Amino acid sequence: MALSSQVKGSLDESVSHLREALAFAARTEHPIIVSAISELICRIDTLDQMNDIMQKLKNKDDDTVAFRIGKI
Repeated sequence: MALSSQVKGSLDESVSHLREALAFAARTEHPIIVSAISELICRIDTLDQMNDIMQKLKNKDDDTVAFRIGKI
């Protein structure tokens, strides 16, 4: 199942806010805070990339099934 556009939009907005927080944190906060914010950004980016990969695999499976039953 693909991420809905509402979820994807919210995640993109979250990453934007986290990047802004990271910029401020890099100047004033302890390194552990900077590391934690960076990890959150990385995990959200990874989620988006995994969604793309899962969609490609699903499309490939759909094409394989269609080929097997003679629709392609």
